[in-house]
Amino acid sequence: MKQLFEAQRIDGIKYPKYEVEIVCFHCQDPVSQAEETSGVCTNCGEAWRPKVSVAIWATSIPAAGTKLWG
Repeated sequence: MKQLFEAQRIDGIKYPKYEVEIVCFHCQDPVSQAEETSGVCTNCGEAWRPKVSVAIWATSIPAAGTKLWG
């Protein structure tokens, strides 16, 4: 199962675009809602154990010469 969350600004804070992917720990098959509910992977038959990966996109690059810290 993959979920994509677009970049957004909430109360003046920028949150980057990110994607979360959940696959079966045993066979790396993407997990569906039905598998998540049943607790069993339909691809390998093992008890469902999640493996989660997250990809984050950079929202901007600071201008040259910008002081980033104190």
